[in-house]
Amino acid sequence: MHHRAHPGLGLSSPSSSSSQAQSSPTRSMNVFNPKIIDASVRDVTAGLSDEQKADVLLYAMSHLEPERSRTLIENAVQSCLSISRLPPANAAKARLMRAKARLAAGLRVGARQDIQAVLELQPDNPEAAALMAQHVVSPEKQLIQPRTTPGFSTEIWREIVLWLPPRDLKSLLQVPHVLSRIASELLFQRVDIHLASEKRESQRSADILTRIITDASFAGHVKTLRVFVPGRETFPITFQTGMLSNALPKLTNLRNVHCSMRWKDMYTVLRILETISHRLTGLSLMPSDGTGELRFPRFKHIMQFSYHSTGGATTQVYEFLVQNKTSIRHLSLHNPNWSFPTEAVSIRHLTTLDFQGTFPADSRAFAEILANGHQLESLRLECILECSASKQFREFADALPFLHHFAFSLMGYRVNDHDLFPAIAEFLKGRTSLRTLQLTVPSADWALKRLGYDATVWGVLPSLTSLRSLTATLPKDVAAAVAMWLVPRGVHALSLQALTPVNTIEFVSQLRAGLPPPLKYIGLRNFHIEDATAVIEQGFPMVRVARIDDDYYTVARAAAGQLLLEEWPKGRTQYNARDWLECYGCSEAEWRDPTQFL
Repeated sequence: MHHRAHPGLGLSSPSSSSSQAQSSPTRSMNVFNPKIIDASVRDVTAGLSDEQKADVLLYAMSHLEPERSRTLIENAVQSCLSISRLPPANAAKARLMRAKARLAAGLRVGARQDIQAVLELQPDNPEAAALMAQHVVSPEKQLIQPRTTPGFSTEIWREIVLWLPPRDLKSLLQVPHVLSRIASELLFQRVDIHLASEKRESQRSADILTRIITDASFAGHVKTLRVFVPGRETFPITFQTGMLSNALPKLTNLRNVHCSMRWKDMYTVLRILETISHRLTGLSLMPSDGTGELRFPRFKHIMQFSYHSTGGATTQVYEFLVQNKTSIRHLSLHNPNWSFPTEAVSIRHLTTLDFQGTFPADSRAFAEILANGHQLESLRLECILECSASKQFREFADALPFLHHFAFSLMGYRVNDHDLFPAIAEFLKGRTSLRTLQLTVPSADWALKRLGYDATVWGVLPSLTSLRSLTATLPKDVAAAVAMWLVPRGVHALSLQALTPVNTIEFVSQLRAGLPPPLKYIGLRNFHIEDATAVIEQGFPMVRVARIDDDYYTVARAAAGQLLLEEWPKGRTQYNARDWLECYGCSEAEWRDPTQFL
């Protein structure tokens, strides 16, 4: 049989064969394994002992720049020191490398510990002795001088400051000390930009954007960016978005972005993000006009995603969800016209799920969530209910073993399911790890008749021994005084929803005797309240924060003993309510806003 030669495939001359033999390895490496050197290093070291691997690791570390590679060096040295039979010479070499990296980062206390350990292993080590003399404070030197601040390292000050609430960090900005720089770095890890807002906020936002553009060090600290354009006005914000487009490329460590604006402006911001940031892990979108069709960026590693709107088609959103199906861990979708996207979401990967929408008559979404959400720690469902959900809750009564936060709120219903809330109560019964619970209905009278929202629901509360926050509509058939005694004694935050006319002063007086002792927060919705101070004085004098409908108040006592309510400004409640609640020890009072990235 005769074969016809083909270039590069069949027969060729000897010279061409030899040249191909020389060039083919290089070409095949470029095509088939561009990281062949990495693979070779791994394969060669696989057969070495731990002590020999430490030799290779120490040699590789000697080529790193200490000031740029501190985290890598810290991890590598720690892995070397964990080897029980590591030779003393290698242990000294590893600690010396870590000491240099720590000195380059200004961490003198940690560096001193390493240098002392080196000198114990090798008393005559000249490099360690020189570093001790030049850079490290001698142990005999008094660290705290009279009337001066302690001479802690920057690392220690940072650990201290991490325990402070945001309002104390703002106070530290005025202190002429390293604390001011640390507080600034921590505060500006999250930056809020308010475009087309009132003059003071607009000027502040312009100043921040200017600082980001001109100060690379400041820009490098920003990890979360939240952009707000209030209302649905149609005035142009071209100049502001121009500044934003110049600032975004400077945010080299940006991880989370929230946008609340018209969808056309949001499209511009997303287009910029797509071109400059491929390391984004959190994205939150709230189109204020909610009717446009967004083109989502081609991100593929989003872990936290939130989309809240009142209109628009599902196509683009669901395609984005499929695109990030395996990476999303925290999902928040709010649109009352949408059904749950079972096919677009990998429920088994989620730890947080917050969904507001419609459950149509043939929906099995509850069963899908309960059956597959093994890792869910937080589940909130705000429903327009058209299906029978009780059977699905009964079917998976023992599901979600790691659940810590649960909310089930009905916005409306077109079904009679008398076993719904008894089934939910059975699902919740005995969950000793549950910390947050929300159960609300639009009408206690009709919910009692059509959905079984009765005393059974409150009867399960005493079994929830770890509960810290409770939000609920009072059942029609439970007396107010009795209801409070059923609330677990560890609850710090209580929110009540009244849907029938009541005498508010008389009602809260009945509640007071049974309130949990550690109560710090009270929320009252749909109550007719003319004198807020009198209501809090009569029913909840022990709390630190009160919320009446959408208004927040700090509760305090004057010198003469009378109770005072200080109303929070709207800017605080609209954008930073959770931060301020945390300052007053009420961090679990309300559900985490998706703009507050984890």
